[in-house]
Amino acid sequence: MKPRFEGIDATYKAGGDNKDIRDLLEKLVPKAAEQMKDFAPKFKGKTPEQTCRNIFNYIKSNFPYVADQDEQIIKLPSALLEYKVGDCKSYSLFTAAILENLGISYKFVYTSYNSNPVPHHVYVTTKAGCIIDVVYGKFNQEKEPIYKYEKIMNVRYMAGIGCSDCGKSCKSTPVNGWLSEKAAQFTNWVEEKVDDTKAAVKKVATTVQQGTNTVVFAAGRGLFMLMLENNIDGMASKIAQTNTSALMDRWYKIGGNRTKLGEAIRKGSSRPAKVMNFLPRLKKVVGNTQVNGIGAIPDGIKAGIITACTAAGTAIGGAPQGTAAGASLGAVVVELLPILITILQRTPEGPTAIQAPPTEVQNQFPNAVDDEKKDDEKKTAPKSDLEKYAPYALGLLAVAGVAYVATKKSR
Repeated sequence: MKPRFEGIDATYKAGGDNKDIRDLLEKLVPKAAEQMKDFAPKFKGKTPEQTCRNIFNYIKSNFPYVADQDEQIIKLPSALLEYKVGDCKSYSLFTAAILENLGISYKFVYTSYNSNPVPHHVYVTTKAGCIIDVVYGKFNQEKEPIYKYEKIMNVRYMAGIGCSDCGKSCKSTPVNGWLSEKAAQFTNWVEEKVDDTKAAVKKVATTVQQGTNTVVFAAGRGLFMLMLENNIDGMASKIAQTNTSALMDRWYKIGGNRTKLGEAIRKGSSRPAKVMNFLPRLKKVVGNTQVNGIGAIPDGIKAGIITACTAAGTAIGGAPQGTAAGASLGAVVVELLPILITILQRTPEGPTAIQAPPTEVQNQFPNAVDDEKKDDEKKTAPKSDLEKYAPYALGLLAVAGVAYVATKKSR
C-alpha cells in the first residue's frame, strides 16, 4: 500500500552550505522508512540484486528526473509518489527507505565530477556493491567521479520482512554499528580536509569567471614565480625565447610586479630545467584550443587548468596551503593562457602525472607565496593621514606659490 501523502516536508534554502543538504538527507531516513514500511515489500526480489533492480526500474519508470535549481527540495517518498518528479536527493531517500525496511545494508555515495571537491550528486550502493544511480540511467553502474565520499548507514527498520544480508528474520537492530561509526568518523575527517580548501577554490572559481579582485591571485603569483625561478619543465627558458611584453601586461593586470617577473624569467632561464610534468599535463588539458581572450576559454578547460594547478601546488607546498595556492595558480594560468599557449606548443607530449619537485624547490614555497601576499597587502593597506592629505597640501602650496608670484609682479 502506498504511503499517505504528508507534504514535501524538507526544503533546503538557497545560499546554505552543501553539507546542510547531506545532513538533512541522512536525517530524513527514519521518517522516509516509516512512510514506506507497508509499500517496501513489493520491491523484494529473490535476491538482493533483484531487489535493487526492482527499485531502480520503478524509480526510472515512474519519476522523471527534474533537477532543483536555487531552492533545493528533498522530497519524502510520499511526496515523490504524489508529484512524480524528483532528482538525485529524492531518488536516494526513496531507495534508502526501501532498503531500510528490507534490511539491506547500504551507503550514500556523494560525488563530484569536476575540479571542485564539494559533492554535487548522490546515489545509493548496497553493502554487497550493487549500485542504484537512476540519474546515470544504467543499473548497477556509475559514472567515474573525480571526488567520491561514502556514508555507511545503519539499518534501523526491518518491519518483520527478513534481513536480506543474513537470510533470517531480524528485529530492529543496528547492523555493523561499530563499522558504521568508524566510517562516519572517516567521512567527517574527509569533509574537514575538503573544508580546508573548498573556500579558496570557490573564491578562485569566482575570480576566474569575473576577472576581478587581484588579491586572490597573490598565492598563485608567488607559486608561478617560484616555478619560473626554478625553470620547472623548462618554463622560464621557453618564455625567455618569446616576446614577453604581452605577458608583462597581463601579469600587471593581475597585480603582479613586471620587474620581479622579468628577474624570475632571467634567473630561471639560466638554470637547467627541473622536470615536474606540469606543462605536459597543462598541454593535455588545453589540447588544440585556440584562445584569443579570457572569455573564449571554455569552462571545461578552465576547470581542467585549476585541477592541474591544484595538483602542482599540492606537490610543491603540500596540503592544505599548497593546495589552496595551487587553486590560486589556476586563476593566474587562466589569465595568462592566451600568452602561455605559445610555450605549450613547444612542450613535448609526456607523462600527465605531476611529480613532486626537488626538496630545495619545496623549501622555497612559503617565502615565495608570502612575498606576493605582502606585496598585495601593501597595495590594499589603508593610507596614513600624511598620504591622505599630501595631495591637498601640495595643491595649497602650488596656489600659494602662484599667488605670491602674482603679488610680487604687481608691486
